[in-house]
Amino acid sequence: MRLKGLKIYARNGRWYAYVRETGQKLDGGFKGGKAEFLAHLATPAMLSAYSRAIDAQPIRSHGTLGSLIDFYKTKPKWRDLSPRTQADYEKALTFLEPTMDTPLVEIGPGDIAETRDRAVAAHYAKFANDCLSVLSAAFSAGREYGMVQTNPVTGIRRAKTSGSTKDANRRWTDKEWTSVIAIAPPHLVAVLGLARWAGLRGQDIAVIRWDALRDGALCVTARKNGVYGEIPVFPPLKAILEAETRETLTIAKSARRKPYPSENALRKAWHDFKKSKSYTTAVPTGADLTLHGLRVTYASWLRDLGFGKADIAAALLDKTDAMGGHYARGADKSRLWKRIAERGF
Repeated sequence: MRLKGLKIYARNGRWYAYVRETGQKLDGGFKGGKAEFLAHLATPAMLSAYSRAIDAQPIRSHGTLGSLIDFYKTKPKWRDLSPRTQADYEKALTFLEPTMDTPLVEIGPGDIAETRDRAVAAHYAKFANDCLSVLSAAFSAGREYGMVQTNPVTGIRRAKTSGSTKDANRRWTDKEWTSVIAIAPPHLVAVLGLARWAGLRGQDIAVIRWDALRDGALCVTARKNGVYGEIPVFPPLKAILEAETRETLTIAKSARRKPYPSENALRKAWHDFKKSKSYTTAVPTGADLTLHGLRVTYASWLRDLGFGKADIAAALLDKTDAMGGHYARGADKSRLWKRIAERGF
């Protein structure tokens, strides 16, 4: 039996074998002729070693892009990414795999721009921007730990997406909200309510459970950044939640009355609803409405009530630059929620 993908050579009277794809050494220093060495490679022990080597991750040469990516993946900044972001980055890294042997010293801004353009041509703009994001994060980690001196992604413009306009994820009008919530199917009512009246992101809406509802508030740790908040259940959301049945651990549930398996499944349910005749008839201006636009609507509502950027960021569970009062932010938020309730209702 001849094993495929091996680099076999002799040196100083000894035979060596490496797996070409991974660079993994299969055996080295065998004394004897080539026929004897090939017979040795066909033994059960060597076949087992061959299988393990084939499945192994490629060994990245030090000082290459691949070694930088591997280093980045060992750091908290990678581990702390949301599952969705990690999945997007992994797809980008698969696209970038042919460049992993490139020496870091040879990578400059021009190379990054060309990579962006290739990604746009091969896929689409958001995918290209994911490539830029994961590369920037890796170089940032490398710079922090002294592996590289600069981040070549800095200053590189993002690819322009079809939604790259000032109206992307735009605010919903009051009429659009009223029309949509009136005809929304049961499996989307709570989803819409949590986005509109709590400002939650889709990734949090998909997983938030009924036991997060305590003393009239939703106790949420945002999956994107780990920020914790106790968001009051304002009257409109309270009415929506009281009308929901508690068939699942999660508040949001699919048309099959089961938890949404992912944020993408939740978004698909929303897009399917938008394609329905009832939707297009009731909301003729709603072709560009998004779930994230309801988070924008929530933020805009707070702005209309007179709240500033710092308060709005806190209400949205966003991180802000005002970290001086970090350890007092819980108390600040409690007062903020009270002021929102007083002004809004």
